[in-house]
Amino acid sequence: MKNREQTTAEVTRLRDFLAVDQQERIGKALLRSIEDPLRPKTDRGNLRINPILVLVAAMALLAGGTSLFFSLVQL
Repeated sequence: MKNREQTTAEVTRLRDFLAVDQQERIGKALLRSIEDPLRPKTDRGNLRINPILVLVAAMALLAGGTSLFFSLVQL
């Protein structure tokens, strides 16, 4: 009888854990995808963004700005 009670308690805890995980899955996955993999938090506990992501965003902004400049300005 004791094994049955332990199994029921473990199943209940597992279901509670998985239910919480499904509710927070999207937000946590988004944060994990943009945070720095080596040092995800600063000393104050703030999020540190992945430097490669910042570099790619800056390059995309630069390329878009250059393209927009040369398409609108006639030399």
